[in-house]
Amino acid sequence: MFSKREAPWHLVRAGKISIWIAGLFVAVTTVYLLLGRSALLDVEEVKVYGLHHVTLEEVQRQLSFQAGDPLLSVDGDRTSDELERIPWIKSAEIARSWRGLVEVEVSEHVAIALVMTEPQQWALVSTDGAVLTRGLTSPPELPRISGVRAAGVPGSYLARDSAALLALLNAMPSELSRNFSSIRREADGDIVGTLGSSQEVIFGDDERLAAKIIALSAVIEHLEEENRTVNRIDVAVPEVPVVRNG
Repeated sequence: MFSKREAPWHLVRAGKISIWIAGLFVAVTTVYLLLGRSALLDVEEVKVYGLHHVTLEEVQRQLSFQAGDPLLSVDGDRTSDELERIPWIKSAEIARSWRGLVEVEVSEHVAIALVMTEPQQWALVSTDGAVLTRGLTSPPELPRISGVRAAGVPGSYLARDSAALLALLNAMPSELSRNFSSIRREADGDIVGTLGSSQEVIFGDDERLAAKIIALSAVIEHLEEENRTVNRIDVAVPEVPVVRNG
C-alpha cells in the first residue's frame, strides 16, 4: 500500500504567498489600466511657462497630447525631446498632477551674437553656439562674429572655429559685451574686436581670455576717468596693455 505524504508546511506557505502576490499584481495592473483610460484622469489643462521668443502655438504643435487625452499617455521625456527640437528652446521640463494638470516649464536660449549665413544675412546665435534663426537682413544690435564658418540652419550649432570668440563674449560682463559691434578672427589667427566707438581691441591668441578682459575693462575705465579717446587698445599681453592713436 502507498501512503499519502503531505507537502512540507513551508512549501505550502510559499505557494500561497506566490499566488497572493500574483493576484495583487494583476489587480493593481487592472486598476492602473482602468484609471489610465478613465475620464477622471484625463488631461484637463496644459500650462506653459517661460516663453519669450517661442509662441504658444509652436509649443502646441510639438506636443504629442492635448486636453482630453489620458493623463498616463503623457510621456515627460518624449515631450521634452520634442520641444527641444524648437531652435529657441534649450530645455523643457514636464510635470503631471492627478488633478489633470500638465505643466511645461521652458528654458530658452539667450542670444549673444550674430553670425553670417550668407552675404548680408545674419543669424542669431546663443551662448553655447546654437543657431536660433535664419539669416536676417535687419538683425538686432549684437556683436557680429566674422572670420569663421557660416552659420547653418536653425537648430544646428556653429563650427568649432567659433568657440574661442563665443567664450570671449560669454566671459565678458554684459555691459562690456554690448559695447562691441563685432568680434572677428583675423587671417593670422588673432582675435580682434571693434567697439561701438570704432575703437579696435587686439586680444591676440585664444589664451588667457579672462585676464585680457580684466585688462581691457581697466584700460577703458582709466581712459574714461581721463576723458581720453584712443583708436586702438592692445591687451594681447594683459599685464602690459598698450593704447595707440592712428
